Amino acid sequence: MRIFALLILTALSSLASEQLDIRRDGTGWLVTVTGSLPPQALTRIAVVGDVTVRGKRGNGIRYTITQKVIAPDEESVRSAAQFYRARAGNGILAFYQSGAVQVEVPRATRSLTVSSVGGTIDAADLDGALRADAAAGRIVLDRIAGDVEIHSNGGAASLGSIGGVVRCFSGGGSIRAIRISGPAYFETNGGDIRLGEVGGAVTALTAAGGIQIDQAGAKVFADTLGGPISILRALGMVVASSSGGPIEIGDAKSVQCRSASGMIRLNNVSGRLRAATERGSIVAEILAGRSLEDSVLSTGWGDITVWIPSDMGVTIEAETSGSPSRRPIVSDFSGLRIRNQRTSFGPREARRVVALEEINGGGPRLRLTGSGGRIEIKRK
Repeated sequence: MRIFALLILTALSSLASEQLDIRRDGTGWLVTVTGSLPPQALTRIAVVGDVTVRGKRGNGIRYTITQKVIAPDEESVRSAAQFYRARAGNGILAFYQSGAVQVEVPRATRSLTVSSVGGTIDAADLDGALRADAAAGRIVLDRIAGDVEIHSNGGAASLGSIGGVVRCFSGGGSIRAIRISGPAYFETNGGDIRLGEVGGAVTALTAAGGIQIDQAGAKVFADTLGGPISILRALGMVVASSSGGPIEIGDAKSVQCRSASGMIRLNNVSGRLRAATERGSIVAEILAGRSLEDSVLSTGWGDITVWIPSDMGVTIEAETSGSPSRRPIVSDFSGLRIRNQRTSFGPREARRVVALEEINGGGPRLRLTGSGGRIEIKRK
């Protein structure tokens, strides 16, 4: 990316409307370059270092370059000042220096790409679409009305208010977002994903971090190889998978989730439920006033607790291993029918406890399967 940026810079022409200010700053010199461009179609800003971009009313483009220089005298600084100045042409505004750059662009810019080698990107107050590419630094975006696309090789990404679609790819940084109006796709190789309110569907993938989503306006797909998942509210189906952490899902219309070694908790859920954990308990609370479809909750080693609305019609099919004297299956409702099964596996004999209960005359089938744990059917 650095070679590509330098090739762009060498192809651009110097700007004549710049002002150079050099001041003594401790043991070095503080170089400030200010410049402006006439109204033109700016499509790309390329920087070696930190860059701040702000949308302003009007059609002009203004910028400030700040650079700390170590040199024996002012004359030496002035002779090297050409390397700190901007280059422009073909809709591109580019900077050689590795200090800090501030750029003011027309707020109405329809589409803009901002790229940085080795620095942070901070952009806000734009009505159009924005793409941000950072080789290693952090990306901070806020008050962007259009679509946003982010590519980072390892830095964190922080988003405030975004009015369009978001696509974010990080090589290993964490991702934060407060409010996104459209659908969103997030992928990182090693950080947490924390999302506030997303107006559309959400895809969140991380190789080694947790996922938290406060609210999604449509379907949610969340997958992590090593962290917890928490989804407070979703207006569509939730599909969640964790290879090493618990899963908690709040208000959702249907759920399909799996955890290799963690507890699963479903709060105020309805529709079709599919939840499985190899080592951990499952707690599910069915939301009153909504319909339940045929569902399955299973755990390889753990308890299962289900809260059923008192007026809901549902057929419970429960099965677990354990001694009948320990009452491995219990219910707050009347009509639970329990029977014992003996199954042989080689020289050993295993005992399974099977139960059937038709609550309020029966209805959709809710199958509960465990191994070694207790199954409780609670009245809500």
